[in-house]
Amino acid sequence: MENYQISFNNKIKPDTVTVAYTATHKELDGRQRVLYRGEAVFQRDVVPPLLLKTGEVAIHAIEQVMIGLKKNYQLVKVTFAQPQNSTLLGVPNFETFSRYLVERKLLHCVPTHTVSGETVVDIKFEQELRIG
Repeated sequence: MENYQISFNNKIKPDTVTVAYTATHKELDGRQRVLYRGEAVFQRDVVPPLLLKTGEVAIHAIEQVMIGLKKNYQLVKVTFAQPQNSTLLGVPNFETFSRYLVERKLLHCVPTHTVSGETVVDIKFEQELRIG
């Protein structure tokens, strides 16, 4: 299996919210290889606010990457840039994300283990802090 990670960045402007994401894989020589890059631009006046606030848009982007890569790639880490305005754009919570993977039958795309008969997703879900 080849491990990869996804990093999210965003830009909030008066009329739009841009969610950009990049999936990368670390090569044997240590270099980062871009596997997938995507961006979605939402017009703030027409997008349901909960889509952005709950982080659902990020979950859909992650799914897009998962189905766009071959089966031998596994997501091991997701990093979110700290939102410029957390009242407008939020980060999904890990429990919601895990449930989404189960519902969409995407558990083969992430490492897992079982505890008391329940499948547990073994990826890192991190939010970067910005200073300044």
